[in-house]
Amino acid sequence: MDPHKYRLGQNVRFNKNTGRVAMAVVPPGNFRVTNLLPDTQGRNQYRVESLHDGHQRVAIESEITAQ
Repeated sequence: MDPHKYRLGQNVRFNKNTGRVAMAVVPPGNFRVTNLLPDTQGRNQYRVESLHDGHQRVAIESEITAQ
């Protein structure tokens, strides 16, 4: 397992071509990393919270990019 690329409190945003996440359901704008989660199938996961509406989601590292 590789170490997490992003740290707690860091602002990120979803990539336009995330693969498993339909962009129509992901609100635009920045998200804040609120928790580092265990990897799944060798991919790091994060809990992120929207700075726009406060909703939380789980994101795979390849789905997000730093702001």
